[in-house]
Amino acid sequence: MTSYDAQTALDAIRHRQEQTRDEYVRHTSSSYGLIAALAVFAVGSANDLSSPWSLIARLAGGVLLAAGLVVRCRRTRVYRKPSPAGMLFGAWVTAVALTVFIVASTVARVIDLPIPSVPAAAVAALATLVATYATRPIVRKIAKRDNQS
Repeated sequence: MTSYDAQTALDAIRHRQEQTRDEYVRHTSSSYGLIAALAVFAVGSANDLSSPWSLIARLAGGVLLAAGLVVRCRRTRVYRKPSPAGMLFGAWVTAVALTVFIVASTVARVIDLPIPSVPAAAVAALATLVATYATRPIVRKIAKRDNQS
């Protein structure tokens, strides 16, 4: 094997690694952000609903989250073992969405809306959807760093 052949093989490997990383990032932040946003809305809006509807909305949110996770795991082309940095980032994004919901709910109660959790859940769902796409570069950096170590 010549040095040119070795370099060509290394370049091909690096190219495939980059493709794999890009596919992982695209898959992580694709339509599942919409499913997560709908689940956040269903669970968040259930706070002020009457008794049977509250349970139904919470169950719908749970089913959406579970179905999103199952579909995400089954449809993935690239499987990666979850890294501690990725899990910590996911927990941080979840905490931000919860904080947005709490702040929006407090504001809705202060301005005396009739059902304050519904607009607060809508704001939190929009924040979840925006965060899914806005954090794509951070997910790419985490995936790249995990791949190099």
